[in-house]
Amino acid sequence: MMAEPKGSADRLTRSVLEAVDGFSTVGELATRLSDAKGVQRALTELERAGLIETLDARMARVAEQESRWLRGDDTPPRVEPREVEQPTPAEIKVEKRKAAADAKRLERALGSGSRATIFDRVRVFFGTLGYEATSGGGKAGAKIRRVLLILTALAVIGGIGASIVALGWQASTLRQRVERDAAAWLGEPVRVGNVGVGFRPWPVFELSDIQIGEGGVSQISRAWSGPDWFHWMTSQPQRLSVSMRGATVHPSLLMRLAGLESPGRVWRLKEIQLEDLAVPIGVVRVEGLTGSMAFAGDGKWESARLKNAEGTVTYEMSAQDGGVSANVIAPEFAYGDTKVQNFLLSGKLGLTSLVGGQFGANWLGGALKGSLDLDLSKSVSLKGQVKLDAVGFEPLAALLKGAGVVQGRLSGSAALSGEADSIAALAKGLRWAGSYSVADGAINRLDLLEAMRRQGNAPISGGVTRFGLMEGGFVYEPAKGAKLEIRRLDAGALSATGRLQVDAEGNAKGALRSEVRTPVERIARSFAVEGALQTLQLRPLGD
Repeated sequence: MMAEPKGSADRLTRSVLEAVDGFSTVGELATRLSDAKGVQRALTELERAGLIETLDARMARVAEQESRWLRGDDTPPRVEPREVEQPTPAEIKVEKRKAAADAKRLERALGSGSRATIFDRVRVFFGTLGYEATSGGGKAGAKIRRVLLILTALAVIGGIGASIVALGWQASTLRQRVERDAAAWLGEPVRVGNVGVGFRPWPVFELSDIQIGEGGVSQISRAWSGPDWFHWMTSQPQRLSVSMRGATVHPSLLMRLAGLESPGRVWRLKEIQLEDLAVPIGVVRVEGLTGSMAFAGDGKWESARLKNAEGTVTYEMSAQDGGVSANVIAPEFAYGDTKVQNFLLSGKLGLTSLVGGQFGANWLGGALKGSLDLDLSKSVSLKGQVKLDAVGFEPLAALLKGAGVVQGRLSGSAALSGEADSIAALAKGLRWAGSYSVADGAINRLDLLEAMRRQGNAPISGGVTRFGLMEGGFVYEPAKGAKLEIRRLDAGALSATGRLQVDAEGNAKGALRSEVRTPVERIARSFAVEGALQTLQLRPLGD
């Protein structure tokens, strides 16, 4: 092939033949020549032409020759391995002359009609160099790798040194520029305590003791960021990713950010990573938040996503119509002895309030949704409406200290209101007032049918009254207990109405009027209800 270059099918095929050295794998050849499919095709053509062979083919040919020898076929005598003698200096000189002659012959072949261009030779050279620099090449390859490693280390050290010098030059005037530009952007005074250069793990600016607003309403213990080198070198606004730790951000700063235009021509925020953030909203202080704030391409604040320290609650905020829209997401939290799941609250954040809130959740096997307004200016005050859908009445009654009295699926609507010193205390002290409907349920420890059949004035206790539907109204206040009005109870031929009051200790008193209608008669009786919820009694009052 070297002697007759015109026999080569194309440049790539000749380049592949020149690159085959008896040691490189097909993958290494493909990497060296940067054409995996072309190398595979060229190897196939060269193998078909008998110019190269694979190791598998060679082993198969050797195995066939040995099989013929074992069968006694007429084969050349087997040459036993022998120790290879070390070449003499004269032989080494002869081999070097032969190698030099082969190199000249190859160069003449490449320039005397071969279709292998200079680009092919350059490609083979760099492919071979890359192979030697990564995995092969013997002592020469090891030397290349050492040189590359030293050059890389020097480049890294030089880059870090240059970065430190550049950052130090900028840090000398950074405090004044940050205070001036941030104050002009936010419209509030900004003071930076200290500025320096640190490693996290790369060189960055470090700013500490940052005060924002009159009296330092918003504070940042520590913040750090590296320059946007590309935009800095090209004199464009730098898109900065900033990290902060130990910050206190007042809602007034968030609302100001929501209505601000681009911060200027020097810096534009891209992202702020937050750790141990606190947001004071009136008397409530939400602490231990971790997350990030995202900014648009023009530097305007867009949104924030934060989690509490336990990771159980997610707070989302976004700029909307010059205000701040807030979401509170909790996969699960406890309410008394029950669990509220998939809770979502959305509303508009004020300086000390959440206005126009809409919420939804799964609770006691059913669902609830509604609206509320939360005022946190002087205490935690809540007003809202809630709608219940197919909620389990029995676990709800347990919250009212009436476990096991009524069973069924509860639906209805209620008004919520309450005021306390904290959100946890508010959840336990809410006042509920509204209407209810319980379907396919039962009243335990009271049997109205049995009471209707008995004669006399003796107290009646025990049994069960099953009903298809019970409707009415209720009021529940933790300190006073519950008031229940039964406007309608349908249990086949039996119907009833009444009122019942349960105090905070679980003692009940009230009155029921029951009626039984049959095709031949109508019987009505009145009863007094008294006793503890666990031992209720009916005392007949007359027909």
